[in-house]
This record gives sequence, C-alpha cells and structure tokens, in this order.
Amino acid sequence: MTPPVEAPAPSVSRRDFVKGAAAAAAAASVLAAPVPGLGAAVKKPKPGPKLPDGPLHDLQISEAAPLVASGRLSPVDIALAFLERIEAVDPRVQAFVNRYPDADILAQARAAERLLRRGRHLGPLHGITVALKDIYLTQGYVTEGNSKLYTGYVPPFDAESVARLKAAGVTIMGKVGTSELATATASAARNPWDLERTPGGSSSGSAAGLAASEFMVGMGTCTGGSIRGPAANCGLSGFKPTYGTVSLHGILPLAWSMDHPGPLCHSALDCALVVDAVGGADPKDPLSRPVKRYSLAKRLLAAPSRKPLRGVVVGVPAADDFLRGVPNDDELAAFEEAVTVVKAQGATVRTVTTEVLLPGLTSVSSFYDIIRSHEVAAYQHVNLVTQPQNMSQAYIDRVAPGVLMPGHAYSQAQRVRRLWIERFLRVFQEVDVLIHPADNIAGLIAGGGTPSARRSSGSKTNIWNLSGAPAIAIPTGISGAEGMPLSMQCAAAPGDDALALLVAHGFQMATGFHTLRPALEVR
Repeated sequence: MTPPVEAPAPSVSRRDFVKGAAAAAAAASVLAAPVPGLGAAVKKPKPGPKLPDGPLHDLQISEAAPLVASGRLSPVDIALAFLERIEAVDPRVQAFVNRYPDADILAQARAAERLLRRGRHLGPLHGITVALKDIYLTQGYVTEGNSKLYTGYVPPFDAESVARLKAAGVTIMGKVGTSELATATASAARNPWDLERTPGGSSSGSAAGLAASEFMVGMGTCTGGSIRGPAANCGLSGFKPTYGTVSLHGILPLAWSMDHPGPLCHSALDCALVVDAVGGADPKDPLSRPVKRYSLAKRLLAAPSRKPLRGVVVGVPAADDFLRGVPNDDELAAFEEAVTVVKAQGATVRTVTTEVLLPGLTSVSSFYDIIRSHEVAAYQHVNLVTQPQNMSQAYIDRVAPGVLMPGHAYSQAQRVRRLWIERFLRVFQEVDVLIHPADNIAGLIAGGGTPSARRSSGSKTNIWNLSGAPAIAIPTGISGAEGMPLSMQCAAAPGDDALALLVAHGFQMATGFHTLRPALEVR
C-alpha cells in the first residue's frame, strides 16, 4: 500500500487561492489543529477575542476556538450551556437517543480544562461539543443504530473518527438518532424549523440537534445524501468529503463503496476544522486515502477577505440541465441570487451542461439501487436468515433484493458506474467547482411527501456518493411560502475538497444564512 503522504498543495494557475496566506497566519495559528497527540502550549490570557453577547449554545466552532485557546471560555462552561439547552429543547426535538450522563459529559469537559491549565491546547476542537450518529461505535456506550439487531450493544472500541475526536479534546454529548442502520425506518427526530416536519434522513438526529443548538458538531454518514439532505432541510452546512477522507473503521456500514462519514456544522469553515481533525490515512481502513493529514481550514483562512474566490472557476448548470430540475420555485430563485454572490466574491462563473444521465438511462438509481442492495446484503444476509424478526419490514425490503439478485447484476452495475463516473466528472475539466440547487427543500412533511410545484428530475445527492467527489450543502435563504431553509450544493473533483469548501466559505463570508437559528420556544 502506498505510504501516507502530506496532502498535496493546490496547483498554481487558477487554483492558487491560497495567496495571502501570510496575512491569515495569525488566525490560522489559532484554528489549525496541531499534529494529533502533540498539544500546543497555551499562554496566560491576554487581550484577545471577547465573549459573545448571545448565548454560548449558538456559537460556531470558529468563534469558540479562539476563546478557548485564549483562556476566556472554559470547556466546562461550554458543556454546561449545552446541557441546559438540551434540557430545554430536546424533549420536543428528540435528537438524542442516548444522551450521556451529565457526570460523564462534565468529566470530559473538566479533563479538557485541566489540559489547558497545564499549558496544553489540542487544537480548534478543544472543548467543542459533539454528538455522534448512532452507528459510530463508542467504547463503553451503547451503539444501537435504531435496530433491534444491536439493542444494548456496547462496543469494545471506538470508531477511528471517534478516537480522533477524543484526541482533539472534544466533549461528546451522546448518540443521536438515525434511520434504521442508516436506511429504512426513520428516527423520531423533528425539524426544529417546524416540529411537524422531519429533518430527513438518515443523519436525522445530527441535523435536528445541531439546528436546535444542542451541540456544535453533528457527526453523520452519507451513502446517498444522508448528510447533505438533512443539512439542507435544517439550514446547516453538511459536508461529504472525498471518498476515503475519513476512516470507515468502527462505523456500522450500509453500502461500503458509497459510505462517507462527515460533519454537519453551522459553517463550511467549521466543517473543514472537523475534517482536519478526523481525516487522514487509517491502516485499519484499506479504503482510506493515503493522505497523512488535511489542512482544509488553513486554506480557507488564507483566502483574502476581499474577492476570496478570485481565480476559481465555478460552473452553473444550464437552464435545462438535470441539476436544475428541482421542485421548489423558491429554491431556484435563491440559487440565482447565490450565483450573483459567488460572482461578486471574485469567481469566474461559467454555464455548463452536465452528463448526469448516460444515453438510455432515465436515472442513476437504476445502478445505484443495485449496488446499495448488494452491499447491504453482503453485511446483513446472515441476520436476514437467522433473525428477521429483529429487522423492520422496511429494512428487510432493502436487504432482500440484494440477496436475491444474481452476482452478475452487481458486477454490471459497477461497470456502468465506472463508465458513468468517467463521463460525469468531465465537467471538472471545464470548471473547478460546480454549484447547483439542492432538492426536496422546505423540509420533509411528517408522514411523507414534500411541498413542491413540480416533480424533481432525480436525486441531486447520490450522484456525489457514486462518484466519490466532495460536496457540501449550505443554506441559501428561507422560503417565503414555507418559512423553511433553502440550500445549494458546492462540489468539486475527487481530492479537491478545499475548492468545494472554499466556494461555500466565500459565499458565507458575504451572507448570513448560516447564522440563522430557528425560533424554538424554550419551555
């Protein structure tokens, strides 16, 4: 296996967006994580960032990190603020399925505080509150995946990403809801923007709890849109990195060749900070990319405050393109305004036509569904035979087709997938980043259905799982008719995560949609 190497620097020419790094060095030194296990010395408090006027539970990571590093904000105070928030709103939001005991949460926070007092600062996630989708294995705490198959299961080890989060000094608040094993039966979580709606799945608790300000990071997984869909529905930034960026070790699988762990945060910069901490080669996951460490946040911080997207070529789908076929008129209007913002931030905007559909195919689902069914069956076929009573009928309906289909169907689907990827990713020979409106926005209605003016052209999320390319969903406004968040995606070629994040960050530098919070009444 190729030994891990440092993440390659972006090439010169139109991708040299890291100009101005020296001017951003001060900010980067505070936020960029040190090498895991080697804390950075903390100096005595001195004049620096001020505490926020608003509630601590509304802080972003990028706002809290310098406060913690300077000694002006305690990890214990952060934990207490979020515990109070959870008590106030989670009985209605229902994001958590296993909230850790207060004593355990505060013990983590006090340990993080002791390190600071000893002069050790572990990086920008030090003292930050995190919740984990309940398919991440957690040593000593149950991992059930919303499935009777795993009722009461206490793993003997942490998922690799959980171990790295702990090494970064986070405070883990507990496990949040997921659809049954990341598919099928939904969790009980509600959308904080309208409690009559769901956040979508499968990272439903991660999105609902984050939107309700119950923690600062919600770790999710994404096989066909399970990070970006809930993020879009809840007004969040949800990032699916390039396939293999974050280790799959210790995460209950759905479809191994399309599973992507990643964060839901309030901003693109926060997402970058999290991936910097948890990403990187893992010998326990043979599918992880041979990149030792990532420095995505440092690259975003290096962007100049004026025209941060200068030199970046951004593609916008043509009017009749598949990626424009969304059912919500407010979504399209917000996207048009977003294009104007991206251009004003210095990007060169080009209209492109994408090849989402191969000749003769009406939907990528024709091969996506076969691949997903076969891969989930490869993991669960024994359970299907020996304990089907511990699976919901909806989950059985996901597993059974993969057991019954002949092996050559899977081989053929993967063959079509390879051909499709080659055609689809050609767009990145013309542009650096492709942006497009998200789909099924205005929040999923509880019980099924979506408010829409017309039919969608098809999934705008599973294409990025099939291709393995990085994509982030970010909020673009609030729908006038529904009062619900609107969203778009920023995607780039595999390995160009920093470019996708940069365009999202550049947009958020000029707008405030990612700072909006739902008006949840506190009881």
